Amino acid sequence: MVRLRQAGLDDLEPVRHILAAAADDLTARFGQGHWSGVRAIETLQTHAVAGDLYVVEAASIAVGALRLTERKIGFYKQDWFARPEDPAGYLLDMAVHPAHQNRGVGRRAMQLAERVAQRAGLLAVRLDAYQGPAGAGDFYKKCGYTLVHSGEIRGIGLEYFEKLLPPPTPLSPSG
Repeated sequence: MVRLRQAGLDDLEPVRHILAAAADDLTARFGQGHWSGVRAIETLQTHAVAGDLYVVEAASIAVGALRLTERKIGFYKQDWFARPEDPAGYLLDMAVHPAHQNRGVGRRAMQLAERVAQRAGLLAVRLDAYQGPAGAGDFYKKCGYTLVHSGEIRGIGLEYFEKLLPPPTPLSPSG
């Protein structure tokens, strides 16, 4: 069973280990690139304290991590998105440890992140992925995300994706 939970301060080292393993794997397969870096513990701590860092667990073992924030990403242009005025969550730093990839963990983590966003009243999840073979664009498409824009930022080719979420359904009154 895969679950998603907010990261606490005790999770920072395991999260950094997962991010480093994913970065090392991408670097081994595609060479040195923007994907080769790993966030500092202090940065992860900031995200954990803000409540937007999550741990992906499978069988109670940390196997992935992601960030989900309502803070708009500065270089995203609102006109790329279907309903730019909708409240949205922005997914960042999504990684599954290479030893746990290709088992449905990432797809389930995406579904759980979408559920967190929906419960927070958000109507879309937006993200970017590297262009080319090192990118996860095909994965996001399989998860139901729509490619809305491609371009470069600071010389890095990125693809931008969005998934519109249904509004949360109100609880029905009990009879």
